[in-house]
Amino acid sequence: MDLRNSHCCLPVSTLKGRIGVYMQKPCILVVDDNPQYAKLFELIAESLGYAAYLVTSCLEAEAFLKTHQVDLVLMDWVMPEIDGPACTCRIRHIEKELGKHIPIIGVSGYVKASKDACTEAGMDDFLCVPFTLDDLRAKLETWLPSMEQVTSPVQES
Repeated sequence: MDLRNSHCCLPVSTLKGRIGVYMQKPCILVVDDNPQYAKLFELIAESLGYAAYLVTSCLEAEAFLKTHQVDLVLMDWVMPEIDGPACTCRIRHIEKELGKHIPIIGVSGYVKASKDACTEAGMDDFLCVPFTLDDLRAKLETWLPSMEQVTSPVQES
């Protein structure tokens, strides 16, 4: 896993034992085995004011989620080894450890992928490819926290 751009999402360890206000952009984890599509999502997310981190497999996504604060996942439906629905199930198990729900939006142009299929797989929403910038913006605004929530104080535990 390439952690060069992991600065966009605060490592969980930086939050523990600190009091303060962290003004970070909401972080989107993009899980897509196609590097060109992933990079496109990163550029679009950043142009909309969000931070994005790219991984190319479910295993990389799991490792990242266990060590970084993520506000939303954009999940490819069709991937080798572990596909989007199976990866979603694995992320839902990680959520139990974290004690936090992470919205997952399924993204695909695959014929069998649909909002109903995504919901059945445990995803929160679906974005069909091709989509417009406004389509993606609307989905992100629906599921991501407002800046007031992002900048709330982090208390010592």
